[in-house]
Amino acid sequence: MSYVFRYGLIFCVAAFVFALLAPTAAAPDLFARGKYLIGPAGQCADCHGADLAGAAMAPGPPGVPWAKRSANLRGLPMFTTDAAAIAYLETATLPNGKHARGPMPQYHFNLADATAIVAYLRSFAKR
Repeated sequence: MSYVFRYGLIFCVAAFVFALLAPTAAAPDLFARGKYLIGPAGQCADCHGADLAGAAMAPGPPGVPWAKRSANLRGLPMFTTDAAAIAYLETATLPNGKHARGPMPQYHFNLADATAIVAYLRSFAKR
């Protein structure tokens, strides 16, 4: 291998690795999108509490499966992987094949929005 080719190749590999490891400009946008979808758009705090840590629920209609307490969304502890959380937000189907109990809406977010929501909610686990 020639000197120029060898160092050119090393430079290209280093640039590629740096690009993979460097934070992207999209990360803040993803976080902001998730915050918007959880906040004004989705109004999740109405049931999950202002801090999204879950809250007691009023009784539902007779005969309708209804949660007594809303889930803690901070860090999404109910999902072991981001993929499972994203799949739920896209399909409204939990990993066990069931749907969440009422009054949780059966959302069907697109992949970009589901990913943004998961990124935002997972950030609470790091705080």
